[in-house]
Amino acid sequence: MENKRLFDISLFLSVFGIFCLALLAENLELKETPINEINYKLMDQQIKTSGFIDSVYEGKGIYLLNLKDNSTKITVLIFKKENLTLEKNTFVSVEGTVSEYKNQTEIIAKRITLKPS
Repeated sequence: MENKRLFDISLFLSVFGIFCLALLAENLELKETPINEINYKLMDQQIKTSGFIDSVYEGKGIYLLNLKDNSTKITVLIFKKENLTLEKNTFVSVEGTVSEYKNQTEIIAKRITLKPS
């Protein structure tokens, strides 16, 4: 009887803990990282940054943006799920994973948001 009660309490606390972690993960806000601080040390980490679109290339299944702030540029790769209206000099916020392609640091975007400048 005592073992069943301990099992029930353990099961309840485990499920409750997983639920709380899932809820927290959805509501965590990424800290804004300036473009000039994005480097190989942040490889494979989730980051958030913002800047102005310097150029846009639309290819088959992707968008490639050059995003710039006051001093630096970085390439942002967006896999097409829908058609986006991305224009030069638009201020955007990007959330994604830091990656490397041909020895250049880039961001593989998970979310892109147009921001008022």
